[in-house]
Amino acid sequence: MTGVYDMAVDEVGVRGATDPAGEAWERMRELTHDPAVLGRVHDIAGEAGIIGGAAKALKYLSRTEPTPMRQLAADLRCDTSYITTIVDNLEEAGVARRQAHPTDRRIKVVVLTDAGQALADRVAEIMGTPPPAFDQLDDQERTALRDLLRKLSVVTEAPRR
Repeated sequence: MTGVYDMAVDEVGVRGATDPAGEAWERMRELTHDPAVLGRVHDIAGEAGIIGGAAKALKYLSRTEPTPMRQLAADLRCDTSYITTIVDNLEEAGVARRQAHPTDRRIKVVVLTDAGQALADRVAEIMGTPPPAFDQLDDQERTALRDLLRKLSVVTEAPRR
């Protein structure tokens, strides 16, 4: 009898199916890049007049203190020149303001407006809602999955704002 991990890739339709870690990673990526969820975020971004990258940036902008543009670039893992485009877009839409750092005027920081905080909350709600696939798991399985992912993310967890 052949197990799922012994099947050829094309038989199960998942790259890395012969490697449990590879298959798990591929399936996690499928879940986190659910077209329905990303589509809703892009719809909200479009309604707000911002680009997709700016919607993603909202996750990393602090609700309580200014965020240095360099820190935003690091959080998004992109070049600082792209952050200028993102922040320009957020400013044009009225959801953020760029200003000098309070104690070091050489540093530019980004501050969410009230409208920006409301938009960030909407995006966070959508991104924080598990896709329908999670309905296939009972409470014990969801808890086990959460615990396993916590174990994996201890090393890579980004600071939460």
